[in-house]
Amino acid sequence: MTNNLKAHIAIFLANFFYGLNYVIVKSIMPLYISPIALTFLRIMPVTILFWIVGAFNNNKITDKKDFKNLFFASIFGVFLNMFLFIKGLNFSTPIDAAIIMTTNPILVLVVAAIVLHEKISILKIIGIIAGAAGALILVGGKGVLGFNQNTISGDLLLLANSVSFAIYLAIARPLMIKYDSITVLKWVFLFGSIMFFPVGFNEFKHVQWHAMGSFVFLTLGYIIFVTTFLTYLLINYSLKFLRSTTVSIYIYIQPVISAIFAVLIGMDKFTILNITASSLVFTGVYLVSRDGREKKLKQTNEVHS
Repeated sequence: MTNNLKAHIAIFLANFFYGLNYVIVKSIMPLYISPIALTFLRIMPVTILFWIVGAFNNNKITDKKDFKNLFFASIFGVFLNMFLFIKGLNFSTPIDAAIIMTTNPILVLVVAAIVLHEKISILKIIGIIAGAAGALILVGGKGVLGFNQNTISGDLLLLANSVSFAIYLAIARPLMIKYDSITVLKWVFLFGSIMFFPVGFNEFKHVQWHAMGSFVFLTLGYIIFVTTFLTYLLINYSLKFLRSTTVSIYIYIQPVISAIFAVLIGMDKFTILNITASSLVFTGVYLVSRDGREKKLKQTNEVHS
């Protein structure tokens, strides 16, 4: 199996796991835990976990100048990314969140062009439009598309989250080419945890653990170990071999995964519209991936970095 194929599988799995996260998070927040306390719980244990795993890894940051980029990656990829998403979702809805996340590949395309000098080609634009159209059709079929006064603050925070993650992908990509995932992530999370500790500790210490049942603890485990630790590893691994625009386009498969699950558990059924929308998503992913000419990516990244 080639590194390119492994990277595509990694980013597919990351979005597969993350696609379930919108509803899962809303099932326990804010009823059992506040947004800030939940963010604290995502960052702190995962930081420790990355450093434990990193203890078995001899790779080190060899260029002191890279610590500056690691620090900025922690701001946009950990501190702001997690805080804005959880806080925004608390005041918004899973459907609104899924719609807003469709802006991410567009934002990544622009940021990558500015920061990494990646070419904005017609094929990429067509691919992103096709993927976004398919995702919006699928999301639109799940409920009312209602951006209103009750959710506007959360929607704006989620949009800011999308911008933050786009910047993170552009900053992290050259680092991932130079170092391995664990080496980068242990520093990114360490800086992020230092920044977030004074923000989140006060709310975290007031969490009513005794009021939580086994379902809540299992949900928290999924959020911490699967949609934080594992997905960050998968995303950063994929950045080593795929362009940031290719990594971001996979976000469009999240509503496809949701639709398939809904069919499997009997909550929905396949329709011509669903099949057409899913086809648009995978066509968009294919076009953006094809345009990337991933087999030449490493040499290109070295020039850009």
